[in-house]
Amino acid sequence: MDTIRANFLWQGAEDKFKYHMAKWEMVCRPKDQGGLGIINTRIMNDCLIVKWIWKIFQEPDELWFKFLKAKYMGEGGFFESKTKGVSQFWQGLHKVKHLFKWGVVFKVRNGDHCKFWEDCWAKEVPLGISHENLFRMVRNPYCSVSECWEEDEWVMDFKRSLSPKNTIAGLI
Repeated sequence: MDTIRANFLWQGAEDKFKYHMAKWEMVCRPKDQGGLGIINTRIMNDCLIVKWIWKIFQEPDELWFKFLKAKYMGEGGFFESKTKGVSQFWQGLHKVKHLFKWGVVFKVRNGDHCKFWEDCWAKEVPLGISHENLFRMVRNPYCSVSECWEEDEWVMDFKRSLSPKNTIAGLI
Protein backbone atom coordinates (compact mmCIF):
# COMPACT_ATOMS: atom_id res chain seq x y z
CA MET A 1 0.00 0.00 0.00
CA ASP A 2 2.79 2.42 0.91
CA THR A 3 4.61 1.55 -2.32
CA ILE A 4 1.57 2.37 -4.44
CA ARG A 5 1.03 5.67 -2.65
CA ALA A 6 4.73 6.56 -2.87
CA ASN A 7 4.86 5.79 -6.59
CA PHE A 8 1.82 7.98 -7.20
CA LEU A 9 3.32 10.80 -5.16
CA TRP A 10 6.64 10.74 -7.02
CA GLN A 11 5.56 9.61 -10.52
CA GLY A 12 1.96 10.70 -10.81
CA ALA A 13 -0.02 8.78 -13.42
CA GLU A 14 3.02 8.29 -15.65
CA ASP A 15 5.12 5.12 -15.74
CA LYS A 16 8.26 7.16 -16.31
CA PHE A 17 10.97 7.10 -13.60
CA LYS A 18 11.47 10.30 -11.61
CA TYR A 19 13.93 11.01 -8.86
CA HIS A 20 12.54 11.08 -5.35
CA MET A 21 12.92 14.48 -3.82
CA ALA A 22 12.22 13.28 -0.25
CA LYS A 23 12.41 10.04 1.69
CA TRP A 24 9.16 8.24 2.48
CA GLU A 25 9.89 8.58 6.21
CA MET A 26 10.06 12.37 5.77
CA VAL A 27 6.78 12.47 3.85
CA CYS A 28 5.08 10.47 6.61
CA ARG A 29 6.06 12.90 9.36
CA PRO A 30 3.33 15.14 10.80
CA LYS A 31 2.91 18.51 9.11
CA ASP A 32 4.19 20.40 12.14
CA GLN A 33 7.45 18.43 11.85
CA GLY A 34 7.97 19.25 8.17
CA GLY A 35 6.21 16.26 6.61
CA LEU A 36 3.01 15.89 4.62
CA GLY A 37 1.13 14.01 7.37
CA ILE A 38 0.64 10.85 5.27
CA ILE A 39 0.15 7.79 7.46
CA ASN A 40 2.79 5.08 7.11
CA THR A 41 0.54 2.01 6.85
CA ARG A 42 3.32 -0.42 7.80
CA ILE A 43 3.84 1.30 11.14
CA MET A 44 0.09 1.61 11.63
CA ASN A 45 -0.35 -2.11 10.97
CA ASP A 46 2.37 -2.99 13.49
CA CYS A 47 0.66 -0.80 16.09
CA LEU A 48 -2.69 -2.47 15.52
CA ILE A 49 -1.17 -5.95 15.75
CA VAL A 50 0.64 -5.04 18.99
CA LYS A 51 -2.74 -3.89 20.31
CA TRP A 52 -4.02 -7.45 19.74
CA ILE A 53 -1.19 -8.80 21.89
CA TRP A 54 -2.16 -6.29 24.58
CA LYS A 55 -5.74 -7.52 24.40
CA ILE A 56 -4.55 -11.12 24.80
CA PHE A 57 -2.99 -10.19 28.13
CA GLN A 58 -5.83 -7.96 29.29
CA GLU A 59 -8.91 -10.04 28.40
CA PRO A 60 -8.24 -13.70 29.34
CA ASP A 61 -11.92 -14.34 30.16
CA GLU A 62 -13.32 -13.39 26.75
CA LEU A 63 -14.60 -16.04 24.35
CA TRP A 64 -12.27 -15.00 21.51
CA PHE A 65 -9.28 -15.40 23.87
CA LYS A 66 -10.39 -18.88 24.92
CA PHE A 67 -10.61 -19.82 21.24
CA LEU A 68 -7.07 -18.52 20.52
CA LYS A 69 -5.69 -20.21 23.63
CA ALA A 70 -7.20 -23.57 22.68
CA LYS A 71 -6.07 -23.31 19.06
CA TYR A 72 -2.56 -21.86 19.41
CA MET A 73 -1.33 -21.60 23.00
CA GLY A 74 -2.16 -24.93 24.61
CA GLU A 75 -0.86 -25.04 28.19
CA GLY A 76 1.71 -22.26 27.75
CA GLY A 77 1.23 -18.56 27.18
CA PHE A 78 1.44 -16.40 24.08
CA PHE A 79 5.24 -16.12 24.03
CA GLU A 80 5.67 -19.90 24.28
CA SER A 81 3.16 -20.68 21.52
CA LYS A 82 4.13 -22.25 18.21
CA THR A 83 4.66 -20.19 15.08
CA LYS A 84 5.02 -22.86 12.39
CA GLY A 85 1.94 -24.10 10.57
CA VAL A 86 -0.37 -21.48 12.06
CA SER A 87 -2.50 -18.71 10.56
CA GLN A 88 -1.06 -15.52 9.08
CA PHE A 89 -2.70 -13.58 11.90
CA TRP A 90 -0.84 -15.59 14.55
CA GLN A 91 2.43 -15.35 12.61
CA GLY A 92 1.92 -11.58 12.39
CA LEU A 93 1.49 -11.38 16.15
CA HIS A 94 4.77 -13.19 16.65
CA LYS A 95 6.60 -10.94 14.17
CA VAL A 96 5.88 -7.86 16.31
CA LYS A 97 6.05 -9.41 19.78
CA HIS A 98 9.46 -7.78 20.32
CA LEU A 99 7.76 -4.38 20.00
CA PHE A 100 5.25 -5.39 22.64
CA LYS A 101 7.96 -6.65 24.99
CA TRP A 102 9.90 -3.41 24.72
CA GLY A 103 6.83 -1.31 25.46
CA VAL A 104 5.45 -3.23 28.41
CA VAL A 105 6.76 -3.68 31.95
CA PHE A 106 6.19 -7.11 33.43
CA LYS A 107 5.17 -7.71 37.03
CA VAL A 108 7.30 -10.55 38.30
CA ARG A 109 4.84 -11.95 40.89
CA ASN A 110 5.95 -15.58 41.33
CA GLY A 111 8.32 -15.31 38.33
CA ASP A 112 6.91 -18.24 36.36
CA HIS A 113 5.69 -16.17 33.38
CA CYS A 114 8.42 -13.54 33.31
CA LYS A 115 11.54 -14.34 31.28
CA PHE A 116 14.77 -13.40 33.06
CA TRP A 117 16.69 -12.28 29.97
CA GLU A 118 13.94 -11.38 27.48
CA ASP A 119 11.36 -9.36 29.45
CA CYS A 120 11.55 -5.83 30.85
CA TRP A 121 11.21 -6.49 34.56
CA ALA A 122 14.35 -5.14 36.24
CA LYS A 123 15.36 -2.34 33.86
CA GLU A 124 13.83 -0.35 31.01
CA VAL A 125 15.28 -2.83 28.49
CA PRO A 126 15.56 -6.62 28.72
CA LEU A 127 18.63 -7.85 30.61
CA GLY A 128 19.64 -9.80 27.51
CA ILE A 129 20.17 -6.47 25.74
CA SER A 130 21.65 -4.42 28.59
CA HIS A 131 24.05 -7.26 29.49
CA GLU A 132 24.52 -8.97 26.14
CA ASN A 133 27.97 -10.39 26.99
CA LEU A 134 26.51 -12.36 29.91
CA PHE A 135 23.46 -13.29 27.84
CA ARG A 136 25.69 -14.91 25.21
CA MET A 137 27.35 -17.06 27.89
CA VAL A 138 24.25 -18.32 29.74
CA ARG A 139 23.26 -21.96 29.17
CA ASN A 140 19.49 -21.35 29.23
CA PRO A 141 18.68 -17.94 27.70
CA TYR A 142 14.93 -18.61 27.91
CA CYS A 143 14.73 -19.25 31.66
CA SER A 144 12.08 -17.60 33.81
CA VAL A 145 12.81 -15.40 36.81
CA SER A 146 11.57 -18.11 39.19
CA GLU A 147 14.05 -20.61 37.71
CA CYS A 148 16.93 -18.24 38.55
CA TRP A 149 15.90 -17.48 42.15
CA GLU A 150 16.62 -20.20 44.69
CA GLU A 151 16.72 -19.84 48.47
CA ASP A 152 17.03 -16.04 48.46
CA GLU A 153 19.85 -15.80 45.91
CA TRP A 154 20.31 -15.69 42.14
CA VAL A 155 21.46 -18.95 40.57
CA MET A 156 22.35 -19.29 36.90
CA ASP A 157 24.42 -21.73 34.89
CA PHE A 158 26.91 -20.21 32.46
CA LYS A 159 28.86 -21.94 29.69
CA ARG A 160 32.12 -20.99 31.43
CA SER A 161 33.09 -19.73 34.87
CA LEU A 162 32.91 -16.02 35.57
CA SER A 163 34.85 -13.74 37.84
CA PRO A 164 32.98 -12.51 40.94
CA LYS A 165 32.35 -9.05 39.44
CA ASN A 166 30.37 -10.53 36.50
CA THR A 167 27.85 -12.47 38.53
CA ILE A 168 24.09 -12.10 38.41
CA ALA A 169 24.01 -10.13 41.66
CA GLY A 170 25.67 -7.26 39.79
CA LEU A 171 22.93 -7.14 37.13
CA ILE A 172 20.06 -5.96 39.24
